[in-house]
Amino acid sequence: MNVALLSAIEQRRLLDAGELSAVELLDASLAQHDQHNPELNAVVFTELASARAAAQAADAAHAEGRSLGPLHGLPMTIKDSVDVAGAPTTWGDPVHVGHRPTEDADVVKQLKDAGVVVYGKTNVPKHLGDWQTFNDIYGRTNNPWDHSRSAGGSSGGSAVAVATGMASLEIGSDIGGSIRWPSNYNGLAGIKTSFGLISQHGHTFPGHEGIVDNNVLGPIARTVADLSLALPVMWQPHMCPPATDKTSLSDFTVGVLFDNPLGEQDNAVTAVLTSAAAQLEDAGVTLAAPPELDFAIRGHEAGLEIGRAAASGPDAPPNPEDLARYDAGGRDYAALMAQASRLTYRQWIDLNNERERSRLAWRDYFTNVDLLLTPITASTAPPHDTDRPFSDRTVPVNGEQRSTLEQWFWAGLANATYLPGLALPAGFAADGMPVGMQVLGPFMGDLLALRFGELAEQVLGHPLHTLHQRLV
Repeated sequence: MNVALLSAIEQRRLLDAGELSAVELLDASLAQHDQHNPELNAVVFTELASARAAAQAADAAHAEGRSLGPLHGLPMTIKDSVDVAGAPTTWGDPVHVGHRPTEDADVVKQLKDAGVVVYGKTNVPKHLGDWQTFNDIYGRTNNPWDHSRSAGGSSGGSAVAVATGMASLEIGSDIGGSIRWPSNYNGLAGIKTSFGLISQHGHTFPGHEGIVDNNVLGPIARTVADLSLALPVMWQPHMCPPATDKTSLSDFTVGVLFDNPLGEQDNAVTAVLTSAAAQLEDAGVTLAAPPELDFAIRGHEAGLEIGRAAASGPDAPPNPEDLARYDAGGRDYAALMAQASRLTYRQWIDLNNERERSRLAWRDYFTNVDLLLTPITASTAPPHDTDRPFSDRTVPVNGEQRSTLEQWFWAGLANATYLPGLALPAGFAADGMPVGMQVLGPFMGDLLALRFGELAEQVLGHPLHTLHQRLV
């Protein structure tokens, strides 16, 4: 038995029972790192002396009958953009290669207080601005299912570390799918949390202090049950989401939306999701209609502009041709992004009003429906494509190359309106790659989405077993 590949829940059980020590578990995770990281390039920095000292302290506490917390002894890596005192936080930018914060991010403090053993940092794309993971400092991260394919982004290194047993848990960030895309491509569970649930302090671009609108932090894990173990450790105490009393799948009514109104959806992915929904219905879930999409599309477009405005800077001035197209009525991705870079505060208020109208419509929808099931991406993990600009990239959909930007819709449903979005493994496509399902919930309905996911994964299974057989 390779203990590094067990769920965090099972690892905790063995640690509590004294059948496994924190040092042994750290060594098992480091063995996975030594074996697989040279080809995958997920972990880009390690600090082993302090990690081993923390694991030894966890074992000493256990010997005295003390627990350090609900995550006692679990080895973790941390996404590059999340501050760990003394470790590099580069955001994938060579300008910041020497940036080493002197203080842990709030969420890292919470995780350490709960007993985790942090031993390294994981790779990201430059400025977290990509659905692939590569940069000029550390290079490219590969998908463990197929090294020729993308690991997703921006939390691609985080996801690969968890999928391969290099880490028991990870902390990702998500402003446009950056937790859900890598979780989906690697067969993992991950949750884009409700906006504000987890502190962003220590997850700000070097030299910036204010939080970024639409952006959140959230855990990535091998199972949804592991997410439920980790999330309560990470949220801000004053933002505790309400618990749920639902105990079985028959308690849930969920909407289903598998067609992207802004782009084509791959039939192979849709087939997996349709089959998963049918399995859940057979297990007792009541399936319902999706919401009317006019408000969702308007909220999506407003959220794109707000998010880009929050992430833009003077080093990337808008293209005059894109601005002119926007002024002439064009609303393509490049035009929206250019306009976002020059927003006035008055215009931001107008966009925020549109977003709030969308938020109110979602609130009304979730009055009678618990959750909404959607795709996460239009296709399985695509081949690496690091030569073209983000806005020019395509992915194969039904035998044709489609713009990657069409997939903003699925991510934006949650980001633009602050909703939680759970990435739930749903099965395998015909190409043998994992497919995930997005579970959208009402604002602050994180625990509701997790409860559904925990019950659903007992029906749908865990695709990582297949990957782990290959890794042995």
